[in-house]
Amino acid sequence: MLASRLMHQSTAMTAFSDSSSYCYGSFLGLPSAREATAYFLQKRFLMKPPQPSGMHRVDSMIVPLTSLSTCESGCQFNHDASLINPEHIAFGAGVNSLISQILYILAQPGDVVLIPAPFYATFEYDARTIAGCVIYPVYMNDPTVGPTKQDLDRVARIVENHGRRIRVLLLTNPNDPLGVIYKPKVMQNAVEWARARNIHTIVDEIYALSVHKPPQLGGQFQSIIRVLENHLDNNVHFLWGLSKDFGATGFRFAILYTQNMPLLRSLANLNIFAGVPNPMQMIVADILLDDMFVDAFLEQSRSQLLSSYFICTHKLEEMVIPYIPAEAGLFVYVDFSSLIPEQTFEGEMKFASLIQKVARIVMTPGHSQKDCKPGMFRLCYAWVSPQVLTIAMERLSYIILQIRRNRSWDDLVAGNWKNEVTKCGTHLSRRRSKLY
Repeated sequence: MLASRLMHQSTAMTAFSDSSSYCYGSFLGLPSAREATAYFLQKRFLMKPPQPSGMHRVDSMIVPLTSLSTCESGCQFNHDASLINPEHIAFGAGVNSLISQILYILAQPGDVVLIPAPFYATFEYDARTIAGCVIYPVYMNDPTVGPTKQDLDRVARIVENHGRRIRVLLLTNPNDPLGVIYKPKVMQNAVEWARARNIHTIVDEIYALSVHKPPQLGGQFQSIIRVLENHLDNNVHFLWGLSKDFGATGFRFAILYTQNMPLLRSLANLNIFAGVPNPMQMIVADILLDDMFVDAFLEQSRSQLLSSYFICTHKLEEMVIPYIPAEAGLFVYVDFSSLIPEQTFEGEMKFASLIQKVARIVMTPGHSQKDCKPGMFRLCYAWVSPQVLTIAMERLSYIILQIRRNRSWDDLVAGNWKNEVTKCGTHLSRRRSKLY
Protein backbone atom coordinates (compact mmCIF):
# COMPACT_ATOMS: atom_id res chain seq x y z
CA MET A 1 0.00 0.00 0.00
CA LEU A 2 2.84 2.38 0.86
CA ALA A 3 4.69 1.41 -2.33
CA SER A 4 1.62 2.20 -4.43
CA ARG A 5 1.26 5.59 -2.80
CA LEU A 6 4.93 6.41 -3.36
CA MET A 7 4.61 5.67 -7.06
CA HIS A 8 2.19 8.54 -7.58
CA GLN A 9 3.59 10.93 -10.15
CA SER A 10 2.92 13.85 -7.83
CA THR A 11 5.22 12.33 -5.20
CA ALA A 12 8.17 12.23 -7.57
CA MET A 13 7.36 15.75 -8.71
CA THR A 14 7.34 16.90 -5.09
CA ALA A 15 10.67 15.26 -4.37
CA PHE A 16 12.67 16.28 -7.42
CA SER A 17 11.10 19.39 -8.97
CA ASP A 18 12.00 21.76 -6.14
CA SER A 19 15.50 23.22 -6.27
CA SER A 20 15.85 22.80 -2.49
CA SER A 21 16.19 19.04 -3.04
CA TYR A 22 19.55 19.65 -4.73
CA CYS A 23 21.07 22.19 -2.35
CA TYR A 24 22.73 22.35 1.02
CA GLY A 25 20.48 23.52 3.81
CA SER A 26 20.07 23.10 7.53
CA PHE A 27 21.01 19.58 8.57
CA LEU A 28 18.02 19.65 10.91
CA GLY A 29 15.77 19.40 7.84
CA LEU A 30 14.10 21.38 5.08
CA PRO A 31 11.68 24.07 6.35
CA SER A 32 8.78 22.64 4.31
CA ALA A 33 9.40 19.12 5.59
CA ARG A 34 9.66 20.31 9.19
CA GLU A 35 6.38 22.18 8.83
CA ALA A 36 4.67 19.12 7.36
CA THR A 37 6.02 17.05 10.25
CA ALA A 38 4.74 19.60 12.77
CA TYR A 39 1.26 19.16 11.29
CA PHE A 40 1.59 15.37 11.46
CA LEU A 41 2.77 15.37 15.08
CA GLN A 42 0.05 17.78 16.05
CA LYS A 43 -2.68 15.67 14.46
CA ARG A 44 -1.41 12.21 15.41
CA PHE A 45 0.32 12.80 18.77
CA LEU A 46 -0.85 16.04 20.39
CA MET A 47 -4.55 16.18 19.67
CA LYS A 48 -7.26 13.88 20.94
CA PRO A 49 -8.09 11.20 18.36
CA PRO A 50 -11.01 12.09 16.09
CA GLN A 51 -14.33 10.35 16.37
CA PRO A 52 -14.98 7.96 13.46
CA SER A 53 -16.65 10.28 10.97
CA GLY A 54 -14.92 9.68 7.66
CA MET A 55 -11.44 10.70 6.58
CA HIS A 56 -9.99 14.03 5.59
CA ARG A 57 -7.20 14.65 3.13
CA VAL A 58 -4.79 17.51 3.08
CA ASP A 59 -3.60 17.52 -0.51
CA SER A 60 0.13 17.37 -1.15
CA MET A 61 0.89 20.90 -0.10
CA ILE A 62 2.23 22.61 2.99
CA VAL A 63 -0.56 23.82 5.22
CA PRO A 64 0.16 27.02 7.18
CA LEU A 65 0.26 26.15 10.86
CA THR A 66 -1.98 29.08 11.65
CA SER A 67 -4.80 27.32 9.81
CA LEU A 68 -4.53 24.21 11.96
CA SER A 69 -6.03 25.65 15.11
CA THR A 70 -9.49 24.74 13.85
CA CYS A 71 -11.09 21.31 13.74
CA GLU A 72 -11.28 21.06 9.98
CA SER A 73 -9.29 17.84 10.05
CA GLY A 74 -11.82 16.23 12.36
CA CYS A 75 -9.55 16.34 15.41
CA GLN A 76 -10.17 17.88 18.81
CA PHE A 77 -7.53 20.24 20.13
CA ASN A 78 -6.30 20.35 23.67
CA HIS A 79 -6.81 24.07 24.25
CA ASP A 80 -4.15 24.14 26.99
CA ALA A 81 -1.44 23.17 24.51
CA SER A 82 0.23 25.46 22.03
CA LEU A 83 0.88 24.41 18.45
CA ILE A 84 3.98 22.44 17.58
CA ASN A 85 6.71 24.72 16.32
CA PRO A 86 8.52 23.42 13.20
CA GLU A 87 11.71 25.02 14.53
CA HIS A 88 11.65 22.41 17.30
CA ILE A 89 11.81 19.51 14.84
CA ALA A 90 14.85 17.74 13.42
CA PHE A 91 15.34 14.68 11.22
CA GLY A 92 17.89 11.91 11.52
CA ALA A 93 18.83 8.64 9.84
CA GLY A 94 16.80 6.46 12.19
CA VAL A 95 15.82 6.69 15.84
CA ASN A 96 18.97 4.84 16.89
CA SER A 97 21.09 7.48 15.18
CA LEU A 98 19.23 10.29 16.94
CA ILE A 99 19.55 8.61 20.34
CA SER A 100 23.29 8.25 19.83
CA GLN A 101 23.68 11.89 18.85
CA ILE A 102 21.45 13.24 21.62
CA LEU A 103 23.49 11.33 24.19
CA TYR A 104 26.73 12.56 22.66
CA ILE A 105 25.49 16.15 23.03
CA LEU A 106 23.91 15.89 26.48
CA ALA A 107 26.21 13.47 28.30
CA GLN A 108 29.83 12.83 29.08
CA PRO A 109 31.57 9.45 28.67
CA GLY A 110 30.75 7.31 31.69
CA ASP A 111 27.42 9.04 32.37
CA VAL A 112 24.48 6.73 33.05
CA VAL A 113 21.35 6.15 30.99
CA LEU A 114 18.48 4.50 32.85
CA ILE A 115 16.19 2.21 30.82
CA PRO A 116 13.32 0.10 32.20
CA ALA A 117 14.11 -3.58 31.64
CA PRO A 118 13.64 -5.59 29.56
CA PHE A 119 14.46 -3.20 26.74
CA TYR A 120 15.30 -3.12 23.02
CA ALA A 121 18.71 -4.77 22.73
CA THR A 122 20.24 -2.18 20.38
CA PHE A 123 19.89 0.64 22.93
CA GLU A 124 23.10 -0.52 24.56
CA TYR A 125 25.06 0.10 21.36
CA ASP A 126 23.29 3.43 20.80
CA ALA A 127 24.42 4.65 24.22
CA ARG A 128 27.92 3.21 24.28
CA THR A 129 29.44 3.30 20.80
CA ILE A 130 29.82 7.07 20.28
CA ALA A 131 28.63 8.79 23.45
CA GLY A 132 30.40 6.36 25.77
CA CYS A 133 27.44 6.18 28.14
CA VAL A 134 26.69 3.32 30.49
CA ILE A 135 23.24 1.74 30.70
CA TYR A 136 21.74 0.74 34.02
CA PRO A 137 18.58 -1.37 33.68
CA VAL A 138 15.62 -0.31 35.82
CA TYR A 139 14.13 -3.50 37.26
CA MET A 140 10.52 -2.97 38.26
CA ASN A 141 8.04 -4.59 40.59
CA ASP A 142 5.71 -4.95 37.60
CA PRO A 143 7.32 -4.37 34.18
CA THR A 144 3.90 -4.31 32.47
CA VAL A 145 2.92 -1.22 34.46
CA GLY A 146 6.14 0.69 33.97
CA PRO A 147 8.65 2.37 36.26
CA THR A 148 7.47 3.80 39.55
CA LYS A 149 9.33 6.42 41.56
CA GLN A 150 10.34 3.65 43.97
CA ASP A 151 11.81 1.60 41.10
CA LEU A 152 13.75 4.62 39.89
CA ASP A 153 14.93 5.56 43.38
CA ARG A 154 16.25 2.04 43.88
CA VAL A 155 18.45 2.07 40.78
CA ALA A 156 19.50 5.68 41.46
CA ARG A 157 20.96 4.59 44.80
CA ILE A 158 22.94 1.87 43.04
CA VAL A 159 24.30 4.36 40.51
CA GLU A 160 25.20 6.77 43.30
CA ASN A 161 27.05 4.02 45.18
CA HIS A 162 29.05 3.36 42.02
CA GLY A 163 30.08 7.00 41.88
CA ARG A 164 28.41 7.73 38.55
CA ARG A 165 26.05 10.46 37.31
CA ILE A 166 22.60 9.75 35.83
CA ARG A 167 22.15 11.96 32.79
CA VAL A 168 19.22 10.45 30.87
CA LEU A 169 16.10 8.37 31.46
CA LEU A 170 15.11 6.56 28.23
CA LEU A 171 11.50 5.36 27.98
CA THR A 172 9.89 3.41 25.13
CA ASN A 173 6.12 3.71 24.93
CA PRO A 174 4.48 1.52 23.69
CA ASN A 175 7.07 -0.74 25.21
CA ASP A 176 9.50 -2.91 23.31
CA PRO A 177 9.64 -5.90 23.94
CA LEU A 178 6.58 -6.19 26.19
CA GLY A 179 4.07 -4.62 23.80
CA VAL A 180 2.28 -2.86 26.67
CA ILE A 181 1.25 0.78 26.86
CA TYR A 182 2.32 2.83 29.86
CA LYS A 183 -0.51 4.85 31.34
CA PRO A 184 -0.25 8.67 31.16
CA LYS A 185 0.24 8.92 34.93
CA VAL A 186 3.17 6.50 34.81
CA MET A 187 4.84 8.61 32.12
CA GLN A 188 4.13 11.85 33.94
CA ASN A 189 5.52 10.52 37.22
CA ALA A 190 8.68 9.30 35.51
CA VAL A 191 9.26 12.70 33.89
CA GLU A 192 8.64 14.48 37.20
CA TRP A 193 11.11 12.16 38.92
CA ALA A 194 13.75 12.95 36.28
CA ARG A 195 13.10 16.69 36.31
CA ALA A 196 13.49 16.85 40.08
CA ARG A 197 17.02 15.46 39.64
CA ASN A 198 18.03 17.51 36.57
CA ILE A 199 17.88 14.39 34.39
CA HIS A 200 16.81 14.49 30.73
CA THR A 201 14.05 12.16 29.54
CA ILE A 202 14.07 10.71 26.03
CA VAL A 203 10.74 9.17 25.01
CA ASP A 204 10.87 6.77 22.06
CA GLU A 205 7.34 6.37 20.63
CA ILE A 206 8.28 4.44 17.50
CA TYR A 207 5.30 2.06 17.95
CA ALA A 208 2.78 4.79 18.77
CA LEU A 209 0.67 4.22 15.66
CA SER A 210 0.79 0.42 15.88
CA VAL A 211 -1.72 0.03 18.72
CA HIS A 212 -3.77 -3.00 17.69
CA LYS A 213 -5.78 -3.58 20.86
CA PRO A 214 -9.26 -2.09 20.27
CA PRO A 215 -9.97 1.10 22.28
CA GLN A 216 -13.11 -0.44 23.78
CA LEU A 217 -10.87 -3.15 25.29
CA GLY A 218 -8.44 -0.63 26.75
CA GLY A 219 -6.04 -0.08 23.86
CA GLN A 220 -5.52 3.61 24.56
CA PHE A 221 -2.19 5.29 23.90
CA GLN A 222 -1.35 8.86 24.84
CA SER A 223 1.83 10.49 23.58
CA ILE A 224 4.15 12.24 25.98
CA ILE A 225 3.51 15.39 23.92
CA ARG A 226 -0.13 15.29 24.96
CA VAL A 227 0.55 14.02 28.50
CA LEU A 228 2.71 17.10 29.12
CA GLU A 229 0.34 19.34 27.14
CA ASN A 230 3.20 20.13 24.79
CA HIS A 231 5.34 21.56 27.61
CA LEU A 232 8.42 19.46 26.97
CA ASP A 233 10.66 22.31 28.10
CA ASN A 234 14.41 21.74 27.87
CA ASN A 235 14.52 18.25 29.36
CA VAL A 236 12.02 16.01 27.51
CA HIS A 237 12.83 14.85 23.99
CA PHE A 238 10.37 12.97 21.76
CA LEU A 239 11.40 10.47 19.07
CA TRP A 240 9.44 8.73 16.32
CA GLY A 241 10.29 7.19 12.96
CA LEU A 242 8.90 5.44 9.90
CA SER A 243 10.62 2.11 10.52
CA LYS A 244 7.91 0.38 12.55
CA ASP A 245 4.55 2.12 12.12
CA PHE A 246 5.06 2.41 8.35
CA GLY A 247 7.24 -0.68 7.88
CA ALA A 248 9.87 1.45 6.16
CA THR A 249 13.15 0.62 7.89
CA GLY A 250 15.08 1.26 4.68
CA PHE A 251 13.97 4.89 4.55
CA ARG A 252 16.17 5.75 7.55
CA PHE A 253 13.87 8.58 8.55
CA ALA A 254 13.29 9.59 12.16
CA ILE A 255 11.97 12.66 13.94
CA LEU A 256 13.23 14.47 17.00
CA TYR A 257 10.84 16.93 18.63
CA THR A 258 12.46 18.96 21.39
CA GLN A 259 12.06 22.46 22.77
CA ASN A 260 15.73 22.54 23.79
CA MET A 261 17.25 24.99 21.31
CA PRO A 262 20.91 24.50 22.38
CA LEU A 263 20.46 20.79 21.72
CA LEU A 264 19.06 21.53 18.26
CA ARG A 265 21.89 23.94 17.45
CA SER A 266 24.42 21.27 18.40
CA LEU A 267 22.58 18.66 16.35
CA ALA A 268 22.57 21.00 13.35
CA ASN A 269 26.37 20.68 13.29
CA LEU A 270 26.63 17.02 14.24
CA ASN A 271 23.87 15.85 11.88
CA ILE A 272 26.07 16.32 8.82
CA PHE A 273 27.07 12.70 9.49
CA ALA A 274 23.53 11.29 9.77
CA GLY A 275 21.10 13.65 8.10
CA VAL A 276 18.21 12.63 5.84
CA PRO A 277 18.63 13.38 2.10
CA ASN A 278 16.47 16.28 0.90
CA PRO A 279 14.47 14.27 -1.68
CA MET A 280 13.56 11.73 1.02
CA GLN A 281 12.41 14.56 3.29
CA MET A 282 10.17 15.86 0.51
CA ILE A 283 8.71 12.40 -0.15
CA VAL A 284 7.99 11.77 3.52
CA ALA A 285 6.45 15.23 3.94
CA ASP A 286 4.13 14.47 1.03
CA ILE A 287 3.03 11.26 2.75
CA LEU A 288 2.61 12.76 6.22
CA LEU A 289 0.32 15.47 4.87
CA ASP A 290 -1.91 12.96 3.08
CA ASP A 291 -4.47 12.35 5.83
CA MET A 292 -6.63 10.08 3.71
CA PHE A 293 -3.72 7.78 2.90
CA VAL A 294 -2.31 7.76 6.45
CA ASP A 295 -5.72 6.95 7.95
CA ALA A 296 -6.30 4.12 5.49
CA PHE A 297 -2.77 2.76 5.83
CA LEU A 298 -2.84 2.71 9.63
CA GLU A 299 -6.28 1.12 9.71
CA GLN A 300 -5.12 -1.69 7.42
CA SER A 301 -1.85 -2.06 9.32
CA ARG A 302 -3.58 -2.39 12.68
CA SER A 303 -6.02 -4.94 11.27
CA GLN A 304 -3.20 -7.06 9.88
CA LEU A 305 -1.18 -6.77 13.08
CA LEU A 306 -4.15 -7.92 15.12
CA SER A 307 -4.73 -10.87 12.79
CA SER A 308 -1.10 -12.00 13.05
CA TYR A 309 -1.10 -11.43 16.79
CA PHE A 310 -4.09 -13.78 17.12
CA ILE A 311 -2.37 -16.46 14.99
CA CYS A 312 0.64 -16.27 17.28
CA THR A 313 -1.12 -16.11 20.65
CA HIS A 314 -3.76 -18.71 19.76
CA LYS A 315 -1.00 -21.22 19.12
CA LEU A 316 0.85 -20.21 22.30
CA GLU A 317 -2.31 -20.79 24.31
CA GLU A 318 -2.80 -24.13 22.58
CA MET A 319 0.77 -25.04 23.63
CA VAL A 320 0.08 -23.73 27.19
CA ILE A 321 2.98 -21.27 26.93
CA PRO A 322 2.64 -18.09 29.03
CA TYR A 323 3.04 -14.70 27.36
CA ILE A 324 2.43 -11.05 28.14
CA PRO A 325 -0.72 -9.85 26.34
CA ALA A 326 0.34 -7.10 23.93
CA GLU A 327 -1.58 -3.93 23.18
CA ALA A 328 0.76 -2.55 20.51
CA GLY A 329 3.88 -3.25 18.52
CA LEU A 330 4.94 -6.05 16.23
CA PHE A 331 5.79 -8.78 18.74
CA VAL A 332 4.78 -10.74 21.80
CA TYR A 333 6.95 -11.45 24.86
CA VAL A 334 6.88 -15.16 25.63
CA ASP A 335 7.92 -17.19 28.68
CA PHE A 336 9.67 -20.38 27.56
CA SER A 337 11.42 -20.81 30.94
CA SER A 338 9.75 -24.16 31.63
CA LEU A 339 11.32 -25.60 28.46
CA ILE A 340 14.96 -24.55 28.71
CA PRO A 341 17.41 -27.28 29.77
CA GLU A 342 18.60 -25.34 32.82
CA GLN A 343 17.47 -22.15 34.52
CA THR A 344 20.45 -20.11 33.36
CA PHE A 345 21.14 -17.83 30.43
CA GLU A 346 23.29 -20.60 29.00
CA GLY A 347 20.18 -22.78 29.03
CA GLU A 348 18.31 -19.95 27.33
CA MET A 349 20.88 -19.85 24.53
CA LYS A 350 20.73 -23.63 24.07
CA PHE A 351 16.98 -23.37 23.59
CA ALA A 352 17.34 -20.43 21.18
CA SER A 353 19.99 -22.32 19.19
CA LEU A 354 17.77 -25.39 18.89
CA ILE A 355 14.81 -23.35 17.67
CA GLN A 356 16.93 -21.49 15.14
CA LYS A 357 18.84 -24.46 13.76
CA VAL A 358 15.96 -26.92 13.60
CA ALA A 359 12.89 -24.74 12.94
CA ARG A 360 14.67 -21.78 11.30
CA ILE A 361 12.89 -19.44 13.72
CA VAL A 362 14.80 -16.50 15.18
CA MET A 363 13.64 -15.04 18.49
CA THR A 364 15.30 -12.37 20.61
CA PRO A 365 16.49 -13.86 23.92
CA GLY A 366 15.71 -12.02 27.13
CA HIS A 367 19.36 -11.94 28.17
CA SER A 368 20.16 -9.51 25.35
CA GLN A 369 17.27 -7.33 26.55
CA LYS A 370 18.54 -7.34 30.16
CA ASP A 371 15.73 -9.51 31.48
CA CYS A 372 16.78 -11.08 34.77
CA LYS A 373 14.74 -14.27 34.18
CA PRO A 374 16.21 -16.90 31.81
CA GLY A 375 13.83 -18.22 29.19
CA MET A 376 12.07 -15.04 28.11
CA PHE A 377 11.94 -14.31 24.36
CA ARG A 378 10.59 -11.63 22.06
CA LEU A 379 8.73 -13.26 19.19
CA CYS A 380 8.16 -10.91 16.25
CA TYR A 381 5.13 -11.92 14.19
CA ALA A 382 4.92 -8.98 11.77
CA TRP A 383 7.91 -9.60 9.52
CA VAL A 384 6.32 -12.51 7.66
CA SER A 385 2.97 -13.20 6.03
CA PRO A 386 0.18 -14.91 8.02
CA GLN A 387 0.82 -18.01 5.91
CA VAL A 388 4.50 -18.19 6.88
CA LEU A 389 3.69 -17.28 10.49
CA THR A 390 1.26 -20.21 10.70
CA ILE A 391 3.95 -22.59 9.48
CA ALA A 392 6.47 -21.15 11.96
CA MET A 393 4.09 -21.59 14.89
CA GLU A 394 3.40 -25.20 13.81
CA ARG A 395 7.14 -25.86 13.78
CA LEU A 396 7.52 -24.29 17.20
CA SER A 397 4.65 -26.39 18.53
CA TYR A 398 6.25 -29.58 17.21
CA ILE A 399 9.59 -28.81 18.85
CA ILE A 400 7.95 -28.01 22.17
CA LEU A 401 6.09 -31.30 22.00
CA GLN A 402 9.42 -33.10 21.54
CA ILE A 403 11.00 -31.22 24.45
CA ARG A 404 8.17 -32.27 26.72
CA ARG A 405 8.36 -35.88 25.57
CA ASN A 406 12.11 -36.32 26.07
CA ARG A 407 13.44 -36.87 29.54
CA SER A 408 16.81 -35.26 28.94
CA TRP A 409 18.17 -32.52 26.72
CA ASP A 410 20.86 -34.88 25.41
CA ASP A 411 18.19 -37.35 24.28
CA LEU A 412 16.33 -34.49 22.61
CA VAL A 413 19.35 -33.22 20.68
CA ALA A 414 20.33 -36.75 19.61
CA GLY A 415 16.84 -37.67 18.41
CA ASN A 416 15.99 -38.25 14.76
CA TRP A 417 12.77 -36.21 14.95
CA LYS A 418 14.44 -33.03 13.73
CA ASN A 419 14.03 -33.89 10.05
CA GLU A 420 10.27 -33.81 10.49
CA VAL A 421 10.13 -30.23 11.75
CA THR A 422 10.34 -28.49 8.39
CA LYS A 423 7.32 -30.50 7.19
CA CYS A 424 5.13 -29.01 9.92
CA GLY A 425 2.41 -26.69 8.70
CA THR A 426 3.05 -27.28 5.00
CA HIS A 427 -0.33 -29.01 4.59
CA LEU A 428 -1.94 -25.87 6.01
CA SER A 429 0.04 -23.78 3.54
CA ARG A 430 -1.08 -25.87 0.56
CA ARG A 431 -4.68 -25.84 1.71
CA ARG A 432 -4.67 -22.09 2.23
CA SER A 433 -3.04 -21.34 -1.14
CA LYS A 434 -5.96 -23.06 -2.89
CA LEU A 435 -8.35 -20.60 -1.28
CA TYR A 436 -6.72 -17.57 -2.94
